Amino acid sequence: MEFEYFKYPEKFAFLTDGPMPCSVCLDIKICFDAGGYPGMNDIECICASCLKAGKLIDLDIEPNMILDDGSEAAKTITYKTPSLPTWQDTVWPTIDGKHPVFECIASKQDFTNKQEFLGCFVEDSQSKKDVEWLWDSLPDKKLNSYKEGGDVSVYLFSLENQKYWVWGAN
Repeated sequence: MEFEYFKYPEKFAFLTDGPMPCSVCLDIKICFDAGGYPGMNDIECICASCLKAGKLIDLDIEPNMILDDGSEAAKTITYKTPSLPTWQDTVWPTIDGKHPVFECIASKQDFTNKQEFLGCFVEDSQSKKDVEWLWDSLPDKKLNSYKEGGDVSVYLFSLENQKYWVWGAN
């Protein structure tokens, strides 16, 4: 499973527990759990092939929210990329008009220290000072799956060898 803007879908995307028929093509395989994908229609799951092919566009289902700048990248992230592993409406960041890759749910091991961590925060309605407390809530060891995360998650992105993050809570 390879996606341009989602580095490790097998670890950090919501997948079905076992093989199921894709709600679009009916092929039986491990699929992305689409129960939480918002849109005009509802589907249970979608296989990687159908997702990458943009089958959700005609169904008007958007796994991700991102600033719609009319670019192909924004369209790919919105309709052709697994959703971020969050239970909230977490917006995919845009950095200086560019679209980063989702890497993982972060741990302290993903950063050199607290200063690097704070320096990578994507500020919007909150400042770095508002989120300093998050450093102490990060897991100490590297996460191998979204299932190892806690009630607060830091979503780590990369763009041009730089790290960026946003956060959400259950």
